[in-house]
Amino acid sequence: MNRHQSPIRVAALLFVLAAAGARAQELELKEADIRKLIPVLRAAASDLGAAKALYEREEAARTSFSGDPLELFRERAKLDLPPGLRYVPGCSRAASFRGPVAIFTFGRDIDCYDRAYRDVWRGVKRGPDEQLPAEPDISPACHAEHEKTVKLVGDTQRFLEERGFQFTGTGPGGQPLYLDSPDRLFRMVLERRNTYDKAEPPETHPFFRFIEDQGAREAALEVCSDMPSGPIVVATPGDRFFERKPLDTLAVALRKAGLSEERFQALQTALVLARLDAKPDILQAAQAEAGDDPAALRALAIRRANAELYRRFAAELDPLLDALVPKE
Repeated sequence: MNRHQSPIRVAALLFVLAAAGARAQELELKEADIRKLIPVLRAAASDLGAAKALYEREEAARTSFSGDPLELFRERAKLDLPPGLRYVPGCSRAASFRGPVAIFTFGRDIDCYDRAYRDVWRGVKRGPDEQLPAEPDISPACHAEHEKTVKLVGDTQRFLEERGFQFTGTGPGGQPLYLDSPDRLFRMVLERRNTYDKAEPPETHPFFRFIEDQGAREAALEVCSDMPSGPIVVATPGDRFFERKPLDTLAVALRKAGLSEERFQALQTALVLARLDAKPDILQAAQAEAGDDPAALRALAIRRANAELYRRFAAELDPLLDALVPKE
């Protein structure tokens, strides 16, 4: 189950249908349906509450993280990293302005191949008449040096994949490489060069894009430029890093109840509508509107029965629907 979509999608669907007063086809509820629905609704409410708390934790980390990111990561789980990597606490703290980021270096300088391609973009005139720069002249020695960098990054990728990390994609131009841990607690980003170095083009440098205060930006650039300019590994929170427990309660409850998601949606829609009809004035208005129309009267009979059934279980259902669907 997608932790961001499932519980919120359920609540959103209920709210839209209730607000619209959907009456295209009345579904007659049975007591057995209600008894099946109660534990499933309880699970959906629990998931939604957990998802909201998860979002709040993620937002707090994104906007106000302080401290050492590696310590935070180690509190959550062990980071299994290739030998030869060294943690860079100063640059990691500087880079954590939009959430915790732990940066590791192999202690190597940028190879002359990557340096040439990095530097050629620094001289490009930006604007409507921007032109692609000429290809830099790369010597055979630079190509050989670059192959060592490529091998190092490839070996690092294989090390992680052997431990269950899954390759999930690349950035523009095939760099960087992204790998997610098996439990999705961490995402590892493999870079062929130190992209936090002050020699990086300002147009793509994260500090220039996201740190508006010039003094703070210059301080961050200095501390991250003190580390070697070659390959780095960057650890960031994965999809499930901020979860307190797996958000799969609703899926489990649906299986136990023997309900498909489609059937659950149909029943819960009928339940929300029954809750609305439990207010006498709504059914009175519907009675007046139905007149002598046989189809409308049959639908009205189903609505009355559903409303009466809802009243019997209101003490259990009201708090659950309050958690999932706003009353007004």
